[in-house]
Amino acid sequence: MTAATILAEVGDFSAFQKPNKLMAYFGIDPSVKQSGKFEGTQNKMSKRSSRFLRRILYTSALANIHKKCNGELNNPVLYEYYQKKCVSKPKKVALGAVMHKLISIIFAVLRDKKPFELKTPEEHAKQLVIKNKAA
Repeated sequence: MTAATILAEVGDFSAFQKPNKLMAYFGIDPSVKQSGKFEGTQNKMSKRSSRFLRRILYTSALANIHKKCNGELNNPVLYEYYQKKCVSKPKKVALGAVMHKLISIIFAVLRDKKPFELKTPEEHAKQLVIKNKAA
């Protein structure tokens, strides 16, 4: 249901060349507060896009960092990422980082037109090294 909602809201995916553009479309890119030489340091999400789309992404991020009834993790990679972010950031900011990560995953799946495979960052780095050696 979530995937269908995101695809319906995004529409034509070919308009997004980079994940950052998709993040801006979702409205979770950082806002800019500056005037003259002043640059604000406490920036928040821009929230320029659909509130419904952000809510879907928020609930997806929450579902990915929670555990199942039997104690098993839904997504151990994103859970570990969230825990690392919670060490230095408030929980809501860490959840925003998980939302950014989810958009990167969504972008990669739609760009490559391949199903999602859960890989640790170490496995991903090894695959990238092997791919670069072959090229």
